[in-house]
Amino acid sequence: MKPNKRRLIALLAGAASLLISCGNQSSGDVIRIGLECAYVPFNWVAEESEYTLPIANHAGSFADGYDIQIAKKISSELGKRVEIVQTKWESLITDLQMGAIDAIVAGMTDTEERRRQISFTEEYYRSELVLVTAEAVAARYESPLSASEFGSLVNGQNIVSQVSTVTNDVIDVFASQYGARHVTPVATFALAAQDVVNGSAFAMTAELPVATSIVGKLNGLGIVHFDQEVLGETQSELGVSIGVRKNDADLLAGLNRTLAKISKSERESLMSAAIARSGGAE
Repeated sequence: MKPNKRRLIALLAGAASLLISCGNQSSGDVIRIGLECAYVPFNWVAEESEYTLPIANHAGSFADGYDIQIAKKISSELGKRVEIVQTKWESLITDLQMGAIDAIVAGMTDTEERRRQISFTEEYYRSELVLVTAEAVAARYESPLSASEFGSLVNGQNIVSQVSTVTNDVIDVFASQYGARHVTPVATFALAAQDVVNGSAFAMTAELPVATSIVGKLNGLGIVHFDQEVLGETQSELGVSIGVRKNDADLLAGLNRTLAKISKSERESLMSAAIARSGGAE
């Protein structure tokens, strides 16, 4: 092989290595944050305001929500600009692995299956799982339901949620333990809510902040609380974390440092404000 060819191959190999490195490590002054902008009150598309950030891949569009306020704190603490990248929920982990985004701040739960693919920070919000049902049904239950009461309520009933979510996965527990029917999940929580409104589903599963936003803007719906032990040991409490690539240790450490400075009371205040702002957001 001629020397110039060896040199060319070496240069190409070096360039390929650099591209792979850049694709797998967040660097520079920008952190690209992926989310679906359709998970009220965690994130949604909104009119520009002091609470929003522009959506980088949709010129002229802006995102608001609890996740956006967390993104702003990340920016301030780490001294880096954040870019909001809107993508489909099912694509978030793949986009992260391929280097299209640097972090997932999208109300994602740290599960064992997901942990095999990416790394997670400490939780940045924790809430309970509830049912969204017809208002007339919810009005019958002022206190959280016991396991037996819950079973009596959902036995033989259609339960729905968003595809590829923990809130959808737990319906398998309802089906196996309490006789509920796990109907085909839908693309968004908004569509699941419409299934409850039109009667094709008896109830949908959602985290309490999401349920609160849904009930606040759709007439005729209510919330049923229940003993979280119904979910089983591994899912008795729901928390959400930030996802990063497995080899991005510096970013992971910086994000955990940021989250450690946000008190529980401040997190609740940010979430309450996001719910109040969400209004008619889809």
